[in-house]
Amino acid sequence: MRAQTVAPVAAGSPPALRPPQRLPAGTGRGPCDGVVARRPSARRRSPQRGIALVLVLWIIALLTIMALGLTTTQRTETALTRNQIDAARFRAHAETALSLTALNLLSTPTEATDPGAVWLPNGTAYPLIADGVELSVTLTNEASRIDLNAATRDQLAMLIELAQGEEGFDEVQRDALADAIVDWRDQDDLAQLNGAEDGDYEDAGLPYGAGDGPFNSVEELRQVLGMTRELYQRIAPHLTVHNETGRVEQRFAAPEVLAAIQGIALEDAVDLVTRRDQPLLPDGQQMQFGNRGGPLYRVRVAAERGDGGGRRMEALLRVQRGGQPPYQVLWRRFGLLAPSSAPATTPAADE
Repeated sequence: MRAQTVAPVAAGSPPALRPPQRLPAGTGRGPCDGVVARRPSARRRSPQRGIALVLVLWIIALLTIMALGLTTTQRTETALTRNQIDAARFRAHAETALSLTALNLLSTPTEATDPGAVWLPNGTAYPLIADGVELSVTLTNEASRIDLNAATRDQLAMLIELAQGEEGFDEVQRDALADAIVDWRDQDDLAQLNGAEDGDYEDAGLPYGAGDGPFNSVEELRQVLGMTRELYQRIAPHLTVHNETGRVEQRFAAPEVLAAIQGIALEDAVDLVTRRDQPLLPDGQQMQFGNRGGPLYRVRVAAERGDGGGRRMEALLRVQRGGQPPYQVLWRRFGLLAPSSAPATTPAADE
């Protein structure tokens, strides 16, 4: 083999580049003997890698949507469960309030006592705490309401006028509604002067006509031609179809009822109620009389939230001292109290 001479490199000068060498043929180092060795070139990106990235992004987006849907469903089910629990708890508290109300009506003291100890059926709201929950119980005598099937046309017109108020007074609407109520409950097909019979309901596009019979419930009043939601909500608390006495018990009647049956101004009726409900004794105590009307009482139980909303129950209670059973719930209605910003409450459910 020939000896190779290496030239000396001067200090500070770069090393000389050696030209690529060819491997001698026949050395047995591979099939590419004699070919100059080169560095491998960079690989080109495949278009399939971009498609795979897009698919991964779509899968991630789909999984995110599914996760959000499951979260929303979970929240909805949690809210429904909480609502059912709250409703069941309120029903139990309302039943407790009904039992305590019946007990209060059955056990009337015969001597002077605190006015709050004996509940009068005059529409006063009494506070009650049941299982740590604050409730409001309002008791009214059913006979202190005007019988919808026995009220005169003038009494109905007076109630409607009071419900309209001074700013919303409409004489035409008042007379039309009063006559329409009379036409609804009478059995003939002769319309009052401003009333409505079957033909008028048909002309108004309603699928029903006049009832031609007594009202079965106060709620039926909403079907009378011309009755609005606002007027009904203001009139209904003063009406009943369950007055078994045939007369209005004025000792516990509301000012609107007294104004309608006596034909006096509402201000005078309010003054009568104020003087009527004052304690008889100077120290704030009064001799509670044993007769508090009855035997039917309307009980309203409410549990309010901070925003004014909440739950309510209304029931018709028959109390009979010495009877078996001593009291009986004829019907119950559960509903919701609308918040302060809402225009009206949710209709109650009958039970």
